[in-house]
Amino acid sequence: MHVTMPQLELFTRVEAARRCRLAPGTLKRLAAEGRGPRYSRTGDKRGRCLYAASDLIAWLEERKQSPRACRGATTG
Repeated sequence: MHVTMPQLELFTRVEAARRCRLAPGTLKRLAAEGRGPRYSRTGDKRGRCLYAASDLIAWLEERKQSPRACRGATTG
């Protein structure tokens, strides 16, 4: 599928972190560990990290958990 630029919504690391309800530092650490969402860099290795909305959604979908009791929860 060919994606045109208007269809590709990109976010900076701060914007992506906000949308994922994470601190930007957490998203940076996850990227360094290779565990975060896919991103692209502008320019060289020191370029700005840009996250596509579709990659953020895919990363969150991969982490969905089945419903279960939370550890330490009490039943009442």
